[in-house]
Amino acid sequence: MGTENVICEDTEIQGGSIHFGGSNIVHPKSKIRNEAGGAIVFGNRNVIEEGAVIINWSSETLNIGSDNLFEVGCVFEGLGIGDGCIVEPKARILPGASLGDNCVVGAMCKTFERDVVPNDTVIFGGNNDRRIQTARSKEQEVLHTKHIEYLKDVLKRSHPAKAGITQTIGVVS
Repeated sequence: MGTENVICEDTEIQGGSIHFGGSNIVHPKSKIRNEAGGAIVFGNRNVIEEGAVIINWSSETLNIGSDNLFEVGCVFEGLGIGDGCIVEPKARILPGASLGDNCVVGAMCKTFERDVVPNDTVIFGGNNDRRIQTARSKEQEVLHTKHIEYLKDVLKRSHPAKAGITQTIGVVS
C-alpha cells in the first residue's frame, strides 16, 4: 500500500499547523480544527469519516497515532490518541481526555473530561460502562488495511482532492 493521503476537497481543515503521515483518509464533510495554536500530528493509516470532528483546543500538540478509525459524526476534543483505536458514530472524546492503544468508544458513548483511558479499554452502553478487550489481532490489521485501500480507490474516483496538501506529509497553515 502506498503512502498517498486522500483528503477530500470539501473537508474543513483550519487553523495552526496540521501534519499528515502516510495513507490517511479524510472523508468529505469532516472537520479538523486547530483552535489554540498547538499542532495536530496524524500518524499513518487513519480514517476520518463523514461528519467526524477533530479539534485541538490546546496550545500543545495533539498527537493522533496510527491505524485509528473516527466514524461518522464522532467528536474528538481530547489531548491524544494511541494506535488502533475506534471512535464509533456520535461518540465523544471530551476535552483533556486521552485514549491509549486499541481502545473503542462505542456509538453515542463518551469519556469524562481529563479522562486517561488505558490501553485495550472499551467504553460501551448508555452508562458508558468499561471493560478490557484482548489485544488487536492480525486479522483486524489486515481488514483495516483493506478498508483503506478500498476507500482510496473509491474516494479518488468520486471526490476531488483538497488543494494545498502534499500527498505524503502535508502541512496546512
